Amino acid sequence: MIKECQAEHFPEIKKTEFPFRLLTATYGIADARTPVIRRNDYESCTVEYVYDGRGYLETNDSSCAPLKDSVYILHKHSTHKYWPERSAPWKKIFFVADGELMEYLFRIYRLDKVYHIPDCPQLKKYFEEMMRLRHGKGTIHSQAAIVFHRFLEEADTLIHGQAENIPKDVLELRIYLDNSIEEKANLEDFCGKIHRSSAYMIRQFKSFFGFTPYDYLMKKRIETAKLLLHHSSLSIKEIAAHLKFSDQFYFSNYFKRKTGISPQKYKKGERIPAL
Repeated sequence: MIKECQAEHFPEIKKTEFPFRLLTATYGIADARTPVIRRNDYESCTVEYVYDGRGYLETNDSSCAPLKDSVYILHKHSTHKYWPERSAPWKKIFFVADGELMEYLFRIYRLDKVYHIPDCPQLKKYFEEMMRLRHGKGTIHSQAAIVFHRFLEEADTLIHGQAENIPKDVLELRIYLDNSIEEKANLEDFCGKIHRSSAYMIRQFKSFFGFTPYDYLMKKRIETAKLLLHHSSLSIKEIAAHLKFSDQFYFSNYFKRKTGISPQKYKKGERIPAL
């Protein structure tokens, strides 16, 4: 889920190996004897979700006390120290990532100077997704990059207040669609669960976001396709299946209709025509 301000070909990122790497994802259980951890010019990035306990973080002249259901971020190149509260030590789930794409996305989502996100239980699911990916093979890093996009987009909404005036059911539909980029989506099933009609939700969604739910989902899939075409080794057929298109030919035709260029040419590095 890449913001509109992002350039078509990620010009700040060199096209070498895939520019996002999931180094690990695991649980961290502290106790009263867990020492203070200190680092200077940290070589990667750690993002931690606290699901119980509390502790303290000092980083780049900022300090905070992350509690249960909060997230804190140890940015790449940061200087930091952190430790658990001895009487109620942290229990955490976290992932460690690296790569130029990671740093770039932090910047465009305006989170490169954010170290603490309090009261955010809705973000836990992204850490659980990273945990499921850690034992994967092949496309693990490209899949983790997509999860990371979703995490940043929702964190951006929480921090910068983009969703203040949007009704809860419309926000729930957007979250459902954001989580369906690689999954089958069924609007009628979703609407049945929240006791709304499909027609009502389509009108409401379009009034706030300017797209029907279908067009919004497909827009997100095309954004993700651009990332995978440009930075992964997946074939066009594999990308089509990954993003739940019915087949490679439908994907290719749809991609060209929306962007003005075929997936084959985009993958080779040709630029999307100016509108």
